[in-house]
Amino acid sequence: MSVENDFPTVEELSNGFSEFKLECTNEFIGKTLHLYDEKNNQVDYTFTDSVNLEISYFGTKQSKITVSAYTIVCPRNGIYMLDYIESHEKAKSVTIVIDINPGIATIMNAQLPTKEEADISQLIRAKKNMPMTSVKAEFIHASVDAPFTENTLKHEFTQDLVGKHIRFQYSSNDTYEHIYLNDKFYTWHCVKGIEKGLCDTDRCYYLKITDHLYWFTWIEKVVPTIGTVMEDLSPEIMRSFGKIAGYESYDHGDITNFQVGSYATEL
Repeated sequence: MSVENDFPTVEELSNGFSEFKLECTNEFIGKTLHLYDEKNNQVDYTFTDSVNLEISYFGTKQSKITVSAYTIVCPRNGIYMLDYIESHEKAKSVTIVIDINPGIATIMNAQLPTKEEADISQLIRAKKNMPMTSVKAEFIHASVDAPFTENTLKHEFTQDLVGKHIRFQYSSNDTYEHIYLNDKFYTWHCVKGIEKGLCDTDRCYYLKITDHLYWFTWIEKVVPTIGTVMEDLSPEIMRSFGKIAGYESYDHGDITNFQVGSYATEL
């Protein structure tokens, strides 16, 4: 593939990155999942089939929508990652980690920027004390099939990964290194593939799901991108599964949202 710019678009990046993805589970087809979040909202997810997902909102926001494309994978028994684009028009991505065993979930709402927001320079952002990236991410705790209370367990933010240096092979042609610097930033470096030689330091978030299983999210500033993966760092597993989303082109427009998977090696 020919890439004109040093930093490819998300659409260009998507080619081949799904080689090691985790296949979707069909466990929820025909069922409804009830989530109650910490903001006193209820969301019902009805998995009509392997493609269509009906979402009903109750509480401060009351509405019903149908998503015509979703993915749900099961990286470990009883733990699922549900992902979909809620609104292409408003560029909103939703990813949910559902932990059936303790009956909890965490919802991440990610917002891609408008063209005007993305065009604000790094200098202006620094001058106005704005985040360096124009992508936004919000995490909301929830419970499964029962109202959320002060005693409901939560997936906690963690510093367990800080200091680690891990290589991820996303395909036979794409390999990246992550260096987890602190609780807010990490550095990525492409050692093989379409972005070979490129690197940057971006905002990130870490949540611990259970032993050796982490939910890692990053938001990029050069090309507005949301990436989110479950990293299973058990010595016998060493895999990651998730997605990357962003605009198809530099002119924004349509959204590309694709699954990724990788094999991990700690360096």
